[in-house]
Amino acid sequence: MSSKNQKVIVFLTTLIDLSLVSLAWIVAFYIRFYSFVPISKGIPNFELYLKLVPFVVIIWLTVLTASGFYKRTRLRRSAVIEGIDILQNCVLATLAFIAVTFFYHEYRYSRLNLVIFTFLHPIFLLVGRSFIRKALRFYKKRSPKRKVLIIGSGENIENACTIIQDSYIEEIAVTGAIVIGANKDQVLAKKICKRKNITIFPLPEKWTTFFIKNPCESVIIALPHQYHDFLDNHLAQIAEQVTNIKMLPDLNRFTKFGAGVDIVKKHPVISIHESPLQGLEVIGKRVVDFFGAILSLMIFGPLMLIIAGVIKLSSKGPILFRQDRMGLDGHVFSIYKFRSMPLNVENTTGAVWAKSGENRATKFGSFLRKTSLDELPQLLNVLSGDMSLVGPRPERPVFVNQFRHDVPGYMLRHKVKAGMTGWAQVNGWRGNTSIDKRIECDLYYIQNWSLWLDIKILFLTVLRGFIHPNAY
Repeated sequence: MSSKNQKVIVFLTTLIDLSLVSLAWIVAFYIRFYSFVPISKGIPNFELYLKLVPFVVIIWLTVLTASGFYKRTRLRRSAVIEGIDILQNCVLATLAFIAVTFFYHEYRYSRLNLVIFTFLHPIFLLVGRSFIRKALRFYKKRSPKRKVLIIGSGENIENACTIIQDSYIEEIAVTGAIVIGANKDQVLAKKICKRKNITIFPLPEKWTTFFIKNPCESVIIALPHQYHDFLDNHLAQIAEQVTNIKMLPDLNRFTKFGAGVDIVKKHPVISIHESPLQGLEVIGKRVVDFFGAILSLMIFGPLMLIIAGVIKLSSKGPILFRQDRMGLDGHVFSIYKFRSMPLNVENTTGAVWAKSGENRATKFGSFLRKTSLDELPQLLNVLSGDMSLVGPRPERPVFVNQFRHDVPGYMLRHKVKAGMTGWAQVNGWRGNTSIDKRIECDLYYIQNWSLWLDIKILFLTVLRGFIHPNAY
């Protein structure tokens, strides 16, 4: 569908979601206080609960938007997948609601009301999404069919078909395809068209005659860059016959994440390797990092003070160790760690990759490394904004310059902030292990980022991330 239609559907879906969540909160109140459940202290004033509705709306909107939930709103999305997504985000939003309303002192709302609401509002959202899905399908079936011609080469024709099936809200009829390109591309394109039962037309000599015989409302041009001379020779003639023309850029071979398009003074600007974290998602992740770091410092603060004291008493030198690391967009920052080595140990060895069996650490420093407790001061980096709680682990610039030559896609891990823990670490790829596997995990994390994935990684870090055979 067009970007305008997509925005309208996302807006209406968001409005319905928030209305249903608010309704669930109100219904939970009436179930709690006007049902068979005995009330020992009397029925509270409904206005006190109504005052919490704006908190509910703001928190659910922030969580669902920041997690990328509305980016995943599609007509052809599986109801099961959407249901799982809704349940995950409802749990996350409920936890955020509990944290925010902890400071709401005007009235302590009923905990049973919250329990009822917790079970009730996902059901309301699931019913609402089912209604939206059926309404969109009803509209699609009864809207006039839009006839589309595909002009493409090789697998780009299949990409065009996928976009048509996945994106358009109107009912689409592919009238046929015109295959452009060399023999190899034509053979592949013809196989795709045969499998999808698409008629193949020869390249017309006169586009006017062609469109009179084969009328259509839209043309999708899906050509790789080597065939773009076709546009110079034919696009103007096609535009005279068909008003709705869309071009599918051949960018898959350049990007691993997806491309972004901006309009600058009416000029389209395409960004390669567009970061999936944008707008409210960046804000949401930063809020989680900030409050998560504060909470972690409160929990681990006493332990950090003990560690600091032991370091000071057991060896000469400062308590904290600072080292240059590379983070977001290649920015170099100073990372903080508890000092685990004697002073100036690298004056003779230079920058050395940590490996099993090395004897450069102090006795207490060796313990800190094996338990990953030397990483706790990085909570200060999280507070300052140089790092995130979750993300690819930052590396020293000297090693980055080495790996960027040897490992394809290595620099793409800097599209997001570096993290204290990450998908690679909870899967065992830490220490002196495969760089390729680590990068594979980092890119998977960036491609599939969500707040829920961050929480999953933090949970797995607590379970198995601190003590690991590869931590040294």
